[in-house]
Amino acid sequence: MKRAILPLFLMISLAAFGQGKSGSAGRPAGAGAPSQSMGHGPEMGRPADAGKPAVTGQPESTPSANSSQAHEQRALTSAQINGGSFKMLQEKTGMSSEQLQQLYASSGAKNYGQFVSAVMVSKNLNLDTNAVLEGMKTKSLGKTLKDMGVSDQAASAEIKKANKEIKAADKKKSS
Repeated sequence: MKRAILPLFLMISLAAFGQGKSGSAGRPAGAGAPSQSMGHGPEMGRPADAGKPAVTGQPESTPSANSSQAHEQRALTSAQINGGSFKMLQEKTGMSSEQLQQLYASSGAKNYGQFVSAVMVSKNLNLDTNAVLEGMKTKSLGKTLKDMGVSDQAASAEIKKANKEIKAADKKKSS
């Protein structure tokens, strides 16, 4: 029985010895090497995110909340659907309320204001609305317009113009 315990004891000892610090190999414990019981120091091999809460239920390929691509689009409210800017979009696009709601849901816009601005600008510049909204899935409205060949000055002017039209439409509806 003693013969069976001795090899087992040696294997366990070797396994425990092998888990020591890699930087302290060959040095006696009292010869300037930090004690392993201290539990800190950069050579401990601790991951950079140790102590931070783990993100669960999110696949690694999903952008983080800090990513510019990550966002949750807010649902349209009844006030927005019944508002002046929504009615203006219906007139400008010739689309029904349901069609506009579906377009909003599939758009790259982060919120209703961004959506209305993009549709208005695309209509004012005679651009493909779907292409503008698709570009907004990864870029700002200004960058999307620039990538579509619109100058910085024209893009800025059209965005300002659209925002004024939107405000006027919403003010007109509420009075």
